[in-house]
Amino acid sequence: MLKLTATTSRWLLQVVAGLLLNGSGLCLLAFAAHNKFASTGEWFYSGTLALVLVNAGICLVVDARR
Repeated sequence: MLKLTATTSRWLLQVVAGLLLNGSGLCLLAFAAHNKFASTGEWFYSGTLALVLVNAGICLVVDARR
């Protein structure tokens, strides 16, 4: 069985969390873009949250390399 060290488990946690945040942000971005071009609903706040999620996901994945 594979023994996980503290560094390996931190790396694994950061990468998985980063990819989940990135995917969630991209889905929310598509939702905001659809709302904007369909002229329905409030798209600004969901678009802003999407930008935050995508950037946080990218930062976590890049930081995991350290």
